Amino acid sequence: MRSNLLRLVVTFMMFSLIQAGHPPLVSLKLASMLSKIGSLKAQSDIVPKEIHSIDLDPSCPYQLAFHLDDGWSGVLDIYNLRVTHVHCPPPAWLTGNSISTDLLYLRKPSWLPASSIYAVGSACDSGIHILDFYPDTSSPSHVDYKEDAEGLNRQMKKNVFVPLSEGVTACASHPLNGTIIAGTKSSSLLVVSQVRQRDKAL
Repeated sequence: MRSNLLRLVVTFMMFSLIQAGHPPLVSLKLASMLSKIGSLKAQSDIVPKEIHSIDLDPSCPYQLAFHLDDGWSGVLDIYNLRVTHVHCPPPAWLTGNSISTDLLYLRKPSWLPASSIYAVGSACDSGIHILDFYPDTSSPSHVDYKEDAEGLNRQMKKNVFVPLSEGVTACASHPLNGTIIAGTKSSSLLVVSQVRQRDKAL
């Protein structure tokens, strides 16, 4: 009786595990979506790359940021299923940096709490990229951005590289003031913050 009951429980558990598996609702190939961006395809050989990180924008919930193993970052609009933003830093061989070890590190970027700003460690240099992923064409990372567009807001928006003393593998952002904490390859934690106007006056 006991063995039959045990056999029944095991059979039920196996059946439950089989039933619990579901196919994905949607399957997207990021390389194929990037290939649809004409200006990007004309300049780069787009091949499938390992995705290091994905994260939803806390200030714009339909923006899903992605970061790839070659240092590229971008945004997928999950409502329209299209890539709207992309940042492609120069490859290591072009800047004279070594690619043998740097690309072996996984990198974990972070959204800042407001304004759709994305912080990510550089794949080749010691520092972090601060990327403007604001959800419209005024963002310099937007695939439809026009460099010659006029307007003060467009002139003020730009992507920034912040050099640091060590290579960065992970970023975290304070949820209230946006201070960035960068974890490094050398096991350090570096705090990066804008200088406040009051501090400048002192």
